[in-house]
Amino acid sequence: MKALVTGANKGIGFEIARNLGKRGYDILVGARDEARGPAAVEKLAAEGISAAFIKIDLNDLASLHTAAKMIDSLDILVNNAGIPDSLKPGRAALDITKHTFDYTTEDLRTTMETNFLGTHELTKNLLSRLTDTGKIVNITVPISPTEFWHPLAYITSKAALNVMTLTYAYEFEKMGSHRQIFGIMPGAVATDLNGMEAGAHSGFVKSLEAAGRMCTDIILSDKNQNGQMIQYDGKTVTDYEIQLRG
Repeated sequence: MKALVTGANKGIGFEIARNLGKRGYDILVGARDEARGPAAVEKLAAEGISAAFIKIDLNDLASLHTAAKMIDSLDILVNNAGIPDSLKPGRAALDITKHTFDYTTEDLRTTMETNFLGTHELTKNLLSRLTDTGKIVNITVPISPTEFWHPLAYITSKAALNVMTLTYAYEFEKMGSHRQIFGIMPGAVATDLNGMEAGAHSGFVKSLEAAGRMCTDIILSDKNQNGQMIQYDGKTVTDYEIQLRG
């Protein structure tokens, strides 16, 4: 059994890769950093996990085609890699205090090209490698703005990813395929992108380890989850357009 996890050199991606590896999957650590990727492989190998590095740069479509050709068969694809916004010196990568009107068109373009267009290109190129019962998992977020959560570039790109999830799922079902594609919304997690600490906000913010275990449990569920958006608490968003309407 083989799983590719993008952005697996750190954060939630690494923890998902670790947990899948502990459950018997050979892990492809997808990352664009050619130092951090192999370093993550070494950490996994030290825990007895079969892992290999594969360069995945969502901003380089040609490299994604090359990466797909290196994979002969795949049981699970976890699309985790992404960026929160155009990086700004001296600020957290995911700046949730940034005002909606401060986002530039370049912020939106950069984030969309990575989080949606790059992810779509990789997924499309791996479809022919996906096994008959393979799973595509998109790590995503709710898109309805709230007082504390409405980073425009990030949720816009994830909204597009969510629509891709629903549309691919429809095609799988129409074809009578046993493949699945679904989204997981891990909720608030302490990462280097947001600068939050585990246990913050009255314990609402999860640790990376807890998020990784939770995501892996959902990924390996025996249930048919095709087309579902699954929250951190196991509940599913049954009508996605409710979010669009608020």
